[in-house]
Amino acid sequence: MDDVKSASAGQVDWDALRQEFPTLERFTYLDTAKKAILPKRVEAAMQEWMSDVYQNAGASAFSMDGIEDTREAVASLFGVPARCVALVKNTSEGMNIIAQGLPFAAGDNVVISEFEHENNTFPWRNLSAKGVEIRFAKPDTDGRIETATYEKLIDEKTRVVACAWIAYGNGFRTDVPALARLCHDRGARLVVDGMQACGFLGTPLPELGADAVVGGGHKALFSLAAAGFMYVREDFIPEITPVYGAKFSYTSNDRMQPSPTFAEDAHRFEYGNPNFLGCWVQRRSAEWLQEIGTANIEARIRELTTYLMEQADRKGIKLRTPRPWHERGAIVSFDLPGDAAEIVADLRKKRICLSEKDGHVRAAVHFYNNKADIDVLIENLQP
Repeated sequence: MDDVKSASAGQVDWDALRQEFPTLERFTYLDTAKKAILPKRVEAAMQEWMSDVYQNAGASAFSMDGIEDTREAVASLFGVPARCVALVKNTSEGMNIIAQGLPFAAGDNVVISEFEHENNTFPWRNLSAKGVEIRFAKPDTDGRIETATYEKLIDEKTRVVACAWIAYGNGFRTDVPALARLCHDRGARLVVDGMQACGFLGTPLPELGADAVVGGGHKALFSLAAAGFMYVREDFIPEITPVYGAKFSYTSNDRMQPSPTFAEDAHRFEYGNPNFLGCWVQRRSAEWLQEIGTANIEARIRELTTYLMEQADRKGIKLRTPRPWHERGAIVSFDLPGDAAEIVADLRKKRICLSEKDGHVRAAVHFYNNKADIDVLIENLQP
C-alpha cells in the first residue's frame, strides 16, 4: 500500500523543472497547501490566450471547443470519463452543487469530520434549515479518523458522507477506498474534497470508489483561481438536480422548448459563460502534469516529505502528521512552542513561506521543492 505504482522520483529531471518557477530564486516556498506558485508555462499560456484575442478576435480564446479540450485534459489527468467532469470554480461551488442538488428530507443526516475545511463544512451545515442532521467524526488522540469512526455514525438515514482525501490541517490521508465501500454497503454516497490531494497523489480517481471528488485548481494543479473541477460518477449524476440552470446546462439551448431537460452528463452542473482564460491555463497545466506523470509526482512528494520528517526528528521537532505514507501526502504539520502565527510571520521575513493552520505551523511541498529548501526550513525552526 505504501508503494507508489512503478514510479521512481529519479526518472524525472526535477532540477530542470524547478527552473520553471522564478519565485524559488527569491523564496523558500513550502506553502503549496495554501496556494501554488506558478510556473513560467502558465504565463506563456496566458500570453497565448491573449495573443489569440489580439490576432484572431478570440476565435480560440472564447471557443467552447476549447472548453471541451480542457475537460478532456482534466479527465485524462485523473483517469475518468470526460462526461463525468464538470469545470466548476472551486471546491466551494462543487460541494454546494451537490449539497443543494440532492433530494434531502427532514430526518436525513450527513456525516462529515472535524478535520474538514470550511468549504467542506458550511455547504453541509447549511442543510440544517431543511431538517438535516450534521454528524461529526472526531479524530483519535493520534490525529487520525479511522473508517471505524465513520461507521459508528452512519445509519439508515445517512445520505452522504463527506470527507477530505487529505486533511488540510495535520495532513492525515483518509482511507477513501475503505470508506467508499462502507458507504455503499450502507446505502450512502461518498463525496470527497480532493483539494489537498489531486495533483499531489497519483491514484486514478475511479480507484478511490468515491461518488464525487471536487477540487480547485489553484494549488497542486497550477491552474488559476476559479478554475477547478468536479468529478461525479456516472450513476450519481442524475441524482443531483442543479439549483442553477442556464445555457449549457440543458440538452438543448432552445429557449422555448416545452420541457427543458438537464444534460445527462456533468454539463448539467455548468451554466453560462465559463472562465475562458482559467480553463485555457487549466488545460495547459493538466497536459504538463500528465507529461511529468502523476505517479512520478507522488514519488517526489513522498521523498521530500520523508526527508522533512527525518530532519525534523534529528532536530527534536515534534510532528503532528502521521508517519506511514498511506496516511499522509504533501502536508507536514509541526507541534512547535510559541504562537504559530508569529512563527510563520517571522519565517516570512526570512523569505520562508509556510502557513498557520488551527494553531500549528504547516509546511507543504510540491515537486519543485528540493532538499535544500527543507534544510533552510529546519535550520530556522526551534523545537
